[in-house]
Amino acid sequence: MMARIVFTTSVDADSAAIYAELDAKAGKPTVLKYRALFRRLYEHLADFPDSGPPRYNLGPKIRIGVVSPYIVIYRHVEADNTLIVLRIVHGKRKITGKMLQRQ
Repeated sequence: MMARIVFTTSVDADSAAIYAELDAKAGKPTVLKYRALFRRLYEHLADFPDSGPPRYNLGPKIRIGVVSPYIVIYRHVEADNTLIVLRIVHGKRKITGKMLQRQ
């Protein structure tokens, strides 16, 4: 059974910033390419929510998915089979549990 995917408001802001930067630097075709790559990752995670490597240092049940150079940080809540996408950050950014505290 596919997991239900929920996006936090932080992810909405992260996505908007990523797409704006990509548009400014590389144009609409690149934005469309990355939208498709993120969509493909979310479809994969809906089918296989525990497939991303765990990141215990960020918190319990935290996992990641990669759309290079971006890291999608998520949590799978097994009780109701929900995948909560918490943040999308650039892979060069230092990722800490503090980034996820308000999620």
